[in-house]
Amino acid sequence: MAAAAITAGCAGGSPASGPASAHPLAATASMTAMPPRAVPPVFAVSFAPATAGRAGDRLALLSSRTGDLVRWLTPQPQGASDQVLSVRDGWVYFVRYPIDLRSPGGPPSPAIWRVRVTGGQAQLVKSGAADYAVSPDGHAVAYVISADHGDVLDLVARNLVTGRLHTIILATKPSPGANNWPPDVSSLTWAPDDVHLAVQLSPTAALNSVLVFDAFTAATAGDGRTAPAPCPVDSACGEFDPAYLASGALTYLIQRLSRSGIASANLVAWKAGHRTTLVWMAAGTPACYDMTAQGQAIWVTGPVRPKGPSTIWRWSGGAPVQVAALPPLGTSPYYGVGAIAW
Repeated sequence: MAAAAITAGCAGGSPASGPASAHPLAATASMTAMPPRAVPPVFAVSFAPATAGRAGDRLALLSSRTGDLVRWLTPQPQGASDQVLSVRDGWVYFVRYPIDLRSPGGPPSPAIWRVRVTGGQAQLVKSGAADYAVSPDGHAVAYVISADHGDVLDLVARNLVTGRLHTIILATKPSPGANNWPPDVSSLTWAPDDVHLAVQLSPTAALNSVLVFDAFTAATAGDGRTAPAPCPVDSACGEFDPAYLASGALTYLIQRLSRSGIASANLVAWKAGHRTTLVWMAAGTPACYDMTAQGQAIWVTGPVRPKGPSTIWRWSGGAPVQVAALPPLGTSPYYGVGAIAW
């Protein structure tokens, strides 16, 4: 069953503005000429329903070569939405968000779940968390929670071997009249050193930052390190979706919008104070995106025209490859990809 028969579009993806880490990636000023590397055979997506209602996004596994549906991973949740976070060691991690955050008894909490790529019953990993990442050595985890009755947004790092727990305050609730709470936090990722964490923090839709923390010493968002602003004065831009490579370089997307309204995006790597462009995405700006530690990227570009088809792309060196074109609104029960992970 082809993805083109299931879904289209991509809802999601939020801007950002600045990372850090440590030497340009292996060699050349541009890595776009690198020979392609092998790509994972499958990727996970969150498919959104075409019609609004109590049913939310549903998880599926697709072929990286053709975009065909391999299997559904979760049934469509009622009153909630499943957003994929990562694929690791044969598991797909995802966050289940309640659709209605204004329940009379107080806001229901999101929760982290995981399901095997082979399918089966999903397992609860952490309740009350909105993002989740496992360190490369598997000895630590990090997650994002709201504390103090929802007035504080925390990034928590936990060493699974020693039991050590450390909290970084990302944000505190502003005045009751403010409309920018809670901030959006996404793309939580560990560095290969199992010490540093990167995360995309978006206090508002217009303000976005990719921040790098020492997982067990940083105290507040102010301790996060960022890269220099990459934007020319005549354009607005943001940095999105941090992901570490096995080399220690931090990759992320830079998306620009010029004063003439033309959008563009490129994938870059940051290490030791140097930024290297990996590939320009001339075919459109990604609406949702993911990168593996081995340097393979996958993303979805939104429709060129309203309610039109969207496109899934992959990159592993060389030019981006189109995986599948997705159908326009009205031709399938699903329309929109809320998140994607490799």
